[in-house]
Amino acid sequence: MTRGQTHFSPSQLLAHRTNSAGRPNRSYLTAEQLAQAVGATKAQILAYENGHRVPDPVRVTALARALGIHPTMLMDRHSLQSWTLADYRRAVGLRAQDVVGELGISPKNYRRFENEGIVPSRRPQFIDEVAAALEISHERVEQALDRTPAVRIRQVRAFHLIVAMADRYIPQAGAWRGPAPDDPDLTELAASYGRPVQRIRRVLAHELGELRQSYVRAQRERVIADFDTDLARQANARYAYERWQDIFDRDLQRIPRRLERFHRTAQPSDVWQLLVDLYNVDAITNRREGGNWAVTNLLSAKPETLPPHFVVHRQVDDVRVCRLSAEGTTHVHSYAGLYVALFPGVRRPIRGRNHNSSKARTTPGQETFALPSRAERLAVPQPFLTATRTVAADTKSSLPIPLSPTYVLTVGPSSLSASFLDNIYSTDELD
Repeated sequence: MTRGQTHFSPSQLLAHRTNSAGRPNRSYLTAEQLAQAVGATKAQILAYENGHRVPDPVRVTALARALGIHPTMLMDRHSLQSWTLADYRRAVGLRAQDVVGELGISPKNYRRFENEGIVPSRRPQFIDEVAAALEISHERVEQALDRTPAVRIRQVRAFHLIVAMADRYIPQAGAWRGPAPDDPDLTELAASYGRPVQRIRRVLAHELGELRQSYVRAQRERVIADFDTDLARQANARYAYERWQDIFDRDLQRIPRRLERFHRTAQPSDVWQLLVDLYNVDAITNRREGGNWAVTNLLSAKPETLPPHFVVHRQVDDVRVCRLSAEGTTHVHSYAGLYVALFPGVRRPIRGRNHNSSKARTTPGQETFALPSRAERLAVPQPFLTATRTVAADTKSSLPIPLSPTYVLTVGPSSLSASFLDNIYSTDELD
């Protein structure tokens, strides 16, 4: 019996074999009949049902197919909260080599992912791909990775390495430079996440730089608490010092978890900018009223690059639109600083976004429009709108932009309007 297969439930196999559901012509399958259906012996089937043997993933798939059920229905669902990714894979009757073949990845990289939680650096949507292959949600993949022993060990070790570097570099006087490139703790940390040292150094320089601000504020309050002659100011400063110390300790403890999550879901710089554009589109209106849908083909020429977990897609008539999911909004909000540290010069999300403010609803350079006879407000991403309006202003004319086979968007220097494509052609013919 191998690890992970212990989640197979003998009682579920027996129950489904003797259940008449889906088999109206007979009350149950005999052990011998089931054995013949899956290419096994009666003794093997009885051994499975008595818990003396555990079927491998291929046999689990065959049993489920013969019984007309999903493979997971042969598992102990009560232990679901303890499943690792390997457990989920076996539960759907897949071997590691099956997943490797379906995803087109090397066995080594998949083993690192399943056993260590390291996402291949060139596959930013890999968790979504695995989720689809295992027929589970993105969230369940993340939860399963968090239960992986190697991931838990890495986070504990990462915390000790980060604390050591925080103690070493944060109190240093002068301009902030972050950890030294050749710091052995940094090198070990990078190796544990399967990422280049320079990448981890940039990310950690940002995280420790944020901590340094709390440290500096705490030290300022400490000086007042120790040397100010006013007793009231001393007391206030002592309270403020303790508060900043608490903030420092809390944020320090969060770093390993943030690094883990970030390196699982980090996107390339071009995709990050698309996510920022969608985030900024949401600043136009109050999200409680539904938010804005951005026109997908004005956002990107390759919509498939948008991460499924972060972006929701739909159609308004035949116009493809999209917007950030709740997870996508959280990702942009949480990791903007890390992306800027990794990719200097990329666009940033609008600061201080407040969906309740009129200022957020009238962000310069962004506007919405509606299709004829439709109530939904659709948005044009800011980079596209700015570039198009620049051309419109230079030519002193409005520009028609196809939205779909049915609709066209007319962009003027200060206007947006959508109409049926046939109407535009009719007008041209009359001219």
